[in-house]
Amino acid sequence: MYAPLPEQRLLLGLNSGTSADGVDVVLIRVSGFGLDRKVEVVGGKEFPTPVAMKKAICNASSWTIAELAAWHFRVANLHADVALQCLSDLGIESSEVFAVGSHGQTVFHHSGKSEEGSLQIGDIDVIANRLKIPVVGDFRWADIAAGGQGAPISAFADWILHRATGSARAILNLGGIANITLLNGDEPPLAWDCGPANGPLDALMRRCGSADFDANGSLAASGSCNRDLLTKLQEIDFFMLEPPKSTGLELFGVEFVEEVCKLAPELKLPDQLATLVELAAWAVAAGLESAGWVGGDLFMAGGGVHNSFLVNRIGNNLGSGTALHNYSELGWNADLRESVAFALLADAHLNGEPASWPRSTGSSHPCVLGKLAGASFSNLSGPKS
Repeated sequence: MYAPLPEQRLLLGLNSGTSADGVDVVLIRVSGFGLDRKVEVVGGKEFPTPVAMKKAICNASSWTIAELAAWHFRVANLHADVALQCLSDLGIESSEVFAVGSHGQTVFHHSGKSEEGSLQIGDIDVIANRLKIPVVGDFRWADIAAGGQGAPISAFADWILHRATGSARAILNLGGIANITLLNGDEPPLAWDCGPANGPLDALMRRCGSADFDANGSLAASGSCNRDLLTKLQEIDFFMLEPPKSTGLELFGVEFVEEVCKLAPELKLPDQLATLVELAAWAVAAGLESAGWVGGDLFMAGGGVHNSFLVNRIGNNLGSGTALHNYSELGWNADLRESVAFALLADAHLNGEPASWPRSTGSSHPCVLGKLAGASFSNLSGPKS
């Protein structure tokens, strides 16, 4: 924990999702501490990832150690570039920003065995040196070291911003992987990854050379779900695990798509997509049911909210007891949710607050997440004794 934080502070959040489409940057103003924090978005934007970098990241499993080291530096420089551009667009000087929370770019995440680890690239010392602002990053390992999954870790921000009063509330993020936060007042949230979302759909589109993604889910909507294939996919061991649990594109990425194509080689692309959409929708509903969800308000964020077919199938699988909402109905930009989360994780780290719990990741105890780089660029006076 660091010497008393100012009552009001500006924090920058940086996030690049598993799809590597772009870097989301947001500047927030935070007042107060703990559950009494007041948070407002000053501004933010998504910056596209250069095509060559996205292609390289999507093939990260084939990198040599030398390539991994080089991309660790290059990704950090890109994140620093877009952070500086965002601040310039907002008319904010680096010296006005108290700290940065940077998640980095995930290139590996285990699928249930935390000892296999998780790896995000984009070195925080490089970012801190470029911005001349302290940067908190490497958020997953404190939780993994405590026996947790290291994911999902956006639950802390959901808890601070959206904890329900009087009834349960669910936040569903539809990124490459789908994850859920269940909120119930001041009680630490229950959270887990429920399965695939955009990741395998995008991989299937790229495999067929059609496009990088199925815009609005229109191609999937023109197909039909293959029930035999769906049943086989529902038997994957990950779906049998109880929350909290996590996964990644190592399980539901390119290799998964290749296996889907082998299991049903006769299926055309629209039918393959429709089946994977149904799997994603079923996984959301099955996960909520296993967690004891009895219905209520579910707010959806992430790139998947733009896939109306996926959203419709989730609603169909959940039934009439759950009311689906866009995350924007909470007064927040759905596309910036994750970057806000990492800005708040940086704030929690500097204030010495736990941001993951046994209920959210399976850790043995509540964990303060992250590591600090660039403290010399700030007015932090160092750790408290």
